[in-house]
Amino acid sequence: MSKKQTVLRTGLGTLFIGAGIIQATHREFFTALVPEQIAEHGDRVQGAATVALTGIGASFLIPPLNPIARWAATIMLAGTLPAAIDQLRNPEVTEKLGIPTSVVALRIPAQVLVIIGAWYATRKSR
Repeated sequence: MSKKQTVLRTGLGTLFIGAGIIQATHREFFTALVPEQIAEHGDRVQGAATVALTGIGASFLIPPLNPIARWAATIMLAGTLPAAIDQLRNPEVTEKLGIPTSVVALRIPAQVLVIIGAWYATRKSR
């Protein structure tokens, strides 16, 4: 794999592990963002998300696990896009938490860019 891919994989691994740590240390905040359809399971959802984010991050840093990183990151990020869109359309919860609507709006293209980055970073060199 190219140097650029290695740097990107390292950055993505660090990003996902950091996100897992932030989720673990700011649990109440992130539990409040769980969609109302599954809010009764918010603690479990957050626990699973914390473990998943950390595991995805580690899989970016361990080359044999890069295919898992690619798919897991895609599933995690694509799977949370509907919630991001819902938060944009119904900003009451995020505004109550002090998150400006403009930041919520940036989340959607950021998630798409991270998915693209994950695929580029983990593809086999030609």
